[in-house]
Amino acid sequence: MKRKLNAFTLIELLVVIAIIALLISILLPSLSRARELSKRLVCSANIKGIGTSAKIYANDNAERWMIPPFKNDAYSSGGNGIDYLNNDGDTGFGALDHQNITETARDLGEVGNDRLRESTSIVGGDTNASSAVSVTRAYWLLVRSGDVTVSQFICPSSGDQPDPTRDIALMYDFLGYENISYGYQVPFGPRDSQPREGSDNRMIFAADKSPYYFDGSDPTDAFQNSGINGEITLADSPLAWRKFNSANHGGNGNGEGQNCLYADGHASFQRKPAVGIDNDNIYTLMIDNWNDIIGQNRIHGQTVHISAAQNPYPGRWALGTTENAYSSTDSLIYP
Repeated sequence: MKRKLNAFTLIELLVVIAIIALLISILLPSLSRARELSKRLVCSANIKGIGTSAKIYANDNAERWMIPPFKNDAYSSGGNGIDYLNNDGDTGFGALDHQNITETARDLGEVGNDRLRESTSIVGGDTNASSAVSVTRAYWLLVRSGDVTVSQFICPSSGDQPDPTRDIALMYDFLGYENISYGYQVPFGPRDSQPREGSDNRMIFAADKSPYYFDGSDPTDAFQNSGINGEITLADSPLAWRKFNSANHGGNGNGEGQNCLYADGHASFQRKPAVGIDNDNIYTLMIDNWNDIIGQNRIHGQTVHISAAQNPYPGRWALGTTENAYSSTDSLIYP
């Protein structure tokens, strides 16, 4: 008598495959989300570690956080400020060969410009001191000291790559914009606008980098036409704010938020860029007397690239044509 073999029929096999495919389709988004949340935690740890190193640096440098040397009288009466902006428009770094780049290939102030040369604060009575200094040179001070590795300046969600420089002691800046994921409080200008110990603990001194570095666009019009009532506010949902967040977490125009480092050294993920003192938009400058509403000035700011103030420091001329009590409460994270 033949024994009957127990086996799946073709129909049963197809049903099992269909069930497995269905489970995968259900689980994959959850796994992808969990992976992104894990990357976000790594990013937060990175930026908190940078803050810890900055505080150690401040202990040895008169309570001041990292500030690359710059022309001392750049912001005096009639001064033109420090050129720290990327002025390439929407061309960015894509056309540049970073391995064979010449010093003249980048605009003044752009990340990586003249990186073989140290900036200076006083040379020949300040006449020849540095007036074009990248903000990211401040971070490189920590790299040169050995306190932070180049990998720690990369957000795992951003797609950026660690700086490939082998002999870091010979350089004074990162290779390019794609080798640094975090912006820094613009350190140029008067002392009370620079990152330092003793600042209000609500100040933001570092965060995922700005969404405005390349195109130089003005977010003002977008803010006024994006909210439920034609103007976005703090009451609007994080979804309404996505285009104004850093691109590190979610992509350009779809940012879920940014990790922010506060003056006291703690870091947290914020779903809107309007954080810190008086809910500053950390990526913009306050609009000069726009509707005379301080709150909206801080939220609906202008990008640094088109500000009326030439190479402005945080809060410069924020509520008028001269410095005042409000000017230095702004945070300005760049790039």
